[in-house]
Amino acid sequence: MTTSSEHGGPAALDAPDVVGVFKGRTLGVAMVGKVLVLAHNALPPAQDEWGHYCDLVGQNITTMSAQLVVAEGHGPNAAQRQQSLDRGAKVKGAAIPPTAVLTRSPLVRGIVTLFNWFTPKAMRAFPPEDLEAAARHLKMSDAEFQRLVDIAHALQPQEA
Repeated sequence: MTTSSEHGGPAALDAPDVVGVFKGRTLGVAMVGKVLVLAHNALPPAQDEWGHYCDLVGQNITTMSAQLVVAEGHGPNAAQRQQSLDRGAKVKGAAIPPTAVLTRSPLVRGIVTLFNWFTPKAMRAFPPEDLEAAARHLKMSDAEFQRLVDIAHALQPQEA
């Protein structure tokens, strides 16, 4: 598998199973089948844009099988983390699905650790080149996971 974004062109977002697409200045998000894909650049997630992610969580938490997060830098702040947890907690029987976070950021890895202190240990951080381990964590084939990575790259906003 490759970590390059050469396959993550806009056409990746046109597939019939890619819904709820939002691409802002700091992050992009979409549902791909039953998997929520979130990609953000090195800028801190903008509050209004984070709301799009939380909306998808709230709408899909009971059917979501996994999440893939591609994070280049800053993760959500404390209020945003709480907002996403609260959105999911409003739905009876909701739980954080297995989540793979691809990042080089020590800050984001710390946020993953923090989430795991308060929630079931469904989240794991991986370096971007360790796609095989991330795919195993989500119980996906390499091809399925590579498609999600390509979609994440298509969602990821370029920094201004």
